[in-house]
Amino acid sequence: MKPLASQNLAQRWSEELRSAQIPTDPDWMNGLRERALQHFSESGLPHRKVEAWKYTPLRLLLDSEPELTGPPAGPGSFREPLVEDAAVLDITDGYPASPLPELPPGVTVRTFQEGVGELEDRLRRMAEQVEISGPDRAFAALNTAFIHQGLVVHVEKGVDAGRLLLRWTSTANGRARFAQSRIVILLEPGAQLELIEQYQGDGDDGDALNVMIQADLAEGAHWRHLRLQDEADSRVVLTSTLVRQSAASRYTSNSFDLGGGLVRHETATVLDGPGAHADIAGAFVLDERRHVDHHVSVDHAVPNCSSEQFFRGVLGGRSRGVFSGRALIRPGADGSSVVQSNANLLLSRLAEMDTKPELEIYADEVEASHGATVGQLDEAAVFYLRSRGLSGDAARRMLTTAFCLAVTDRLEDRELAATLAAMVEEAMPKQDAGQLGAS
Repeated sequence: MKPLASQNLAQRWSEELRSAQIPTDPDWMNGLRERALQHFSESGLPHRKVEAWKYTPLRLLLDSEPELTGPPAGPGSFREPLVEDAAVLDITDGYPASPLPELPPGVTVRTFQEGVGELEDRLRRMAEQVEISGPDRAFAALNTAFIHQGLVVHVEKGVDAGRLLLRWTSTANGRARFAQSRIVILLEPGAQLELIEQYQGDGDDGDALNVMIQADLAEGAHWRHLRLQDEADSRVVLTSTLVRQSAASRYTSNSFDLGGGLVRHETATVLDGPGAHADIAGAFVLDERRHVDHHVSVDHAVPNCSSEQFFRGVLGGRSRGVFSGRALIRPGADGSSVVQSNANLLLSRLAEMDTKPELEIYADEVEASHGATVGQLDEAAVFYLRSRGLSGDAARRMLTTAFCLAVTDRLEDRELAATLAAMVEEAMPKQDAGQLGAS
């Protein structure tokens, strides 16, 4: 049986959605919203008996009991942009700032409803492909109910769109709010886009954010996606990234989680054309009672595609990390190459890590490897650094920071890599009495 608090909150949100004044044009969007609401009302929120959410309870979200948000009550407060050479798009409570930023020729950013006016068949197909039934898809259904306030980023054939920076925040009005946002990325053949997301809201009001990104990469397109999440410990961040890749396309993802109370990222890509490649990496640094969950799925649907999953985690305090990485090689997808790696350091006896790499192979002539480790610092390495004059704390901090820099080192932009490396070091858990090997 689902917990009473979860049932009550799901019922309240369902009632809020039924009474909300939502645009109903065109008819198929209204029908999709109604189906999403129906599925959400019937299934409710995910709970411990839902396998995909087994290790990620929603306690923080249930305790804050946020309202589903309408338009922002006022302007949001944003940190300094993570990078300077980017078009900046600020999103407050799920609603994009107006006017939208100016972009290079061949690149457009529209509201979802404006996009439907020019790309209706394509956007409808993508929207209706999102699975919204069952308790494990509750947040996808909730997001779909707000699809009208989404954005469409379209890059024309052969165009390099450069950098687009999305900064997320919420308004401080004394009440917890749960914002929904949908971003659709459309890259035509040979197009390129670097999308950087910056989650660095202020305040301790228990706000929550539910973001879904859908991307359609045409032949030879390249989408570089970087996410920095450094929210307050009271915040909930839920993201879902769904990608379809055509022949010779590339999807490069790097995620850095340095904050947030409850964070879950779902990343799923389908390699649907020969030569498609997905490189999905992440680093998370957890302390106190933070919880970060990465669910990754790569579907090798056709021959001669390749993918890599590379994640590093450092956990202190009473924090908990989850990594579930799945790679599916379908029948006939010969010539596929898969590499999975998840390594984690526990700096506290009270920290916990659940890791589950999965390979499902139904084809011949493939290359596949996976590995997962959960351990502590090498005390021999600590002793070596101490013998060179470092304190025990400094030695451990140097080693744990270097452990996560394996992810920042993958970035082509060395200035951005250095900025993120400094942030990773700053976020490293402090020494405490429960730390393993402390001296």
